Amino acid sequence: MPKTLISYLICSVLFAALLASYSLGQSVVPTTISPTKDSSPVAKANGETADVDSPRKDKKDDLKRFEVGVHGTIMFQGDFNVAVPAFRETGVDYTPFIDERYESGIGGRFTFNITKNLAVESELNFTPSTPTINELLQAGITPIRRSSGGEKTQFLAGVKYGFRGKRIGVFGKARPGLIRFNAFESIDARFIVPSPTGGPPIDVLFAISEKPATFFNMDVGGVFEYYTSKRTMIRFDIGDTIIHYNAQKPRDVNPTFTRHNLQMNLGFGFRF
Repeated sequence: MPKTLISYLICSVLFAALLASYSLGQSVVPTTISPTKDSSPVAKANGETADVDSPRKDKKDDLKRFEVGVHGTIMFQGDFNVAVPAFRETGVDYTPFIDERYESGIGGRFTFNITKNLAVESELNFTPSTPTINELLQAGITPIRRSSGGEKTQFLAGVKYGFRGKRIGVFGKARPGLIRFNAFESIDARFIVPSPTGGPPIDVLFAISEKPATFFNMDVGGVFEYYTSKRTMIRFDIGDTIIHYNAQKPRDVNPTFTRHNLQMNLGFGFRF
């Protein structure tokens, strides 16, 4: 998915969060009851007296401090074919097929609400493997697409901040973490076919294999929550998952690059 579209979606969500926070905040008019200094005791039916100028008991804080939830997740992955940036580094005039795909999985989340507006949370997602190149070859099937990266395990931990009302909550989030591919493509060797005229290489050949690899990723986006009851909630996340693919070994032939990925979650949670 184009980077500009992802950026547009994220900006739209964050703008909606700020607008909702301002609008809902303006609609709440707090009221207080102040006792008078001249108030006198009032007799009860049992003969006891109550002082009407005694302050009201503070209303119990109804903020649920902890949340646990499960969700389904889907990621529209930007192309992470290592040959694409590797070709560019050698100066070869080559535009490869950009293989973008989406993969779905499941995940869980734990949140601690510091205040009604601010929370810290962690999330763990697992995406089952689509067939890897090695698995297809072993089954006698000729691969028609680039490597899927295999199974993916994603961990995120960070903060969310925004508006929380009686029924809905709208937040922005920023959560760094790690993502692990169990079959990520890496270049084992590179063969450059030089130009006889001394210009850019005619072609570049790569020997590629699939290996486990772990990368830094950052989730930036928005959250919408609907509180179905005092103890339950539905949550929708949308964000830009930025993955930094650092160079694998041997590092002199493997490039470092970054990709933006649209990721969405929809799930159910408990508050306590």
